[in-house]
Amino acid sequence: MASVFKNFIASSVMTLLCFSLCFYPFALAQDSGTATFNTPPYVPSKCYGYEDRGVMIAAASEGIFNNGEACGLYYQVTCVSGTNEGTPFPCLDNGSVVVMITDLCPPDSCRGTIDLSQEAFASIADPNSGVINISYQQI
Repeated sequence: MASVFKNFIASSVMTLLCFSLCFYPFALAQDSGTATFNTPPYVPSKCYGYEDRGVMIAAASEGIFNNGEACGLYYQVTCVSGTNEGTPFPCLDNGSVVVMITDLCPPDSCRGTIDLSQEAFASIADPNSGVINISYQQI
């Protein structure tokens, strides 16, 4: 009986370990880019028209926007460093923010990978920097 119990525990632990390792790469899947910010009003937006979606929002570059497939998806954006423009050390201690994609950053004027709302940008970096290097991932 003890042998059956030990085998059950061992196989359960191995199954849990294998299951956990299957998802490990997804937890670390982060991309890098730059973030800028825009100022209110945040409507209309490409995804929601005149519907107000709050202030923790962002416009995505074409690569992320993917013809509107990114509308409503959440991204964790982390300030990594300053760029050669603006403030040399812009990142704040909390460094990360979660935003919902609500808009397309217009290709002809988009200066970043993700264009955060002013409030979202200010929660992770000094707005005087204007542009920051980021890592980001869909959550």
